Amino acid sequence: MIRIERPCHSLQATEQLATDLAAVLRAGDIVRLDGDMGAGKTTLIRAIAGAMGVDTDSVTSPTYTLMNLYRTREDLPAIAHLDCYRMGSGDELDALGWDRVADGSAVVLIEWGERISDALPRHGPRIEIEAIGEHARSVRMTLPASWADRAGFPGLGTRPDTTCPTTGKPVRGDNPAWPFTDERARLADLHGWISGAYTISRPIEQRDLDEE
Repeated sequence: MIRIERPCHSLQATEQLATDLAAVLRAGDIVRLDGDMGAGKTTLIRAIAGAMGVDTDSVTSPTYTLMNLYRTREDLPAIAHLDCYRMGSGDELDALGWDRVADGSAVVLIEWGERISDALPRHGPRIEIEAIGEHARSVRMTLPASWADRAGFPGLGTRPDTTCPTTGKPVRGDNPAWPFTDERARLADLHGWISGAYTISRPIEQRDLDEE
């Protein structure tokens, strides 16, 4: 298993994490999200669904219905969103049509998965969310080693704090505009290349492309 800890100091940082997760998730994934009441499990799932093309207004915690199904973009699998807070064991899943959502055709995101741990893969992906402030969260991901081969997986890693190359100001690793302070700084840097203000000191070689 691969363990990644990623701090999110703002809602924007949480949304960026959701976007990074959406790029890695595949049909058949059954992901357990753990955290205390109000930790932000539904918020993260809503952001993941939004990144996959779902209208976020339709994403709510299925506390009473127990399961919601969301249709994503045509090129992506559907999302099954379960809230198992009111369940006692995995035996109760049959009444929800569990066999249809766990057949490998959908991404399954589960809140309060510890209530049905007996029915979940023993070494499946797990995301733990801890509130450390009003909008700040500490997110710990335990993921199967096989995920390392998926496109986009490096984007889940923690990025180091750095200095914006445009403004010279410090930038947190969880800043969605990293390594810039904001989109304005990013566009200013882009303008420098387009306008010819920036140049490279030597011709581009194949090894430069291989390192991207």
